[in-house]
Amino acid sequence: MTMQNVVAIPANPALVNSTEDFLRAVSHGGNGAEAFITMVDRLTDRMLGLFLLEPAEMAQISSGQRKVIDFAVTTASKASHMLTRQIYKKTTNAEFAPIVRNVEAMYWPAGDDNDQQAQISFPVDAAFADDFRRAADACLAGRGQEEVTLVTRVMDQLNDAILDNIFVAQTRLVKIGFVTQKALNVGIEGSRKAVRAVNAKVLRGLSNEELKLFMRHYGQIIKQR
Repeated sequence: MTMQNVVAIPANPALVNSTEDFLRAVSHGGNGAEAFITMVDRLTDRMLGLFLLEPAEMAQISSGQRKVIDFAVTTASKASHMLTRQIYKKTTNAEFAPIVRNVEAMYWPAGDDNDQQAQISFPVDAAFADDFRRAADACLAGRGQEEVTLVTRVMDQLNDAILDNIFVAQTRLVKIGFVTQKALNVGIEGSRKAVRAVNAKVLRGLSNEELKLFMRHYGQIIKQR
């Protein structure tokens, strides 16, 4: 079987449990809609932590910048919860079938092939994987500031890929009303802009040593599966 480049996001226990609960609920005639809404809430928490809160912890940011990040996290979390409930609350277990296939493909249970760390994964093309590895190598070699434009670009692309593959892809598999679709588009765009703003602000202010720490945090997110 050919290995492929994937983004692999370490799943915390809350995300593992909610993912398995959703798959179990649909296969055993449980309340798939409520289980999926909970799972997306846990996914949202994990992504906001990974891409907004954790980078902020690594950087020497002002209290004003911290307030902006906290506001972005709170706003995105509330918007995601509200929209997720609006989109999926009436979805039947039968209608969840294509989403179940997506979730099963993305969920990478803990095992020998991923260092016993459950992950949420999806394929990425070779060009992106190569750019990300180049950025990671530069940071780890102490040349992050020289390559900060590349680092910022790959982190923006990574965020876009996660939004599209983990969140937006599922919404295309169910019927959504015009008003909800419009609200979803605004919410997704707002999330993209928030993370890009944080990347631009945080990354360009980091020293080579801080960029090394930053990439140690993210460096293993591209794997072969």
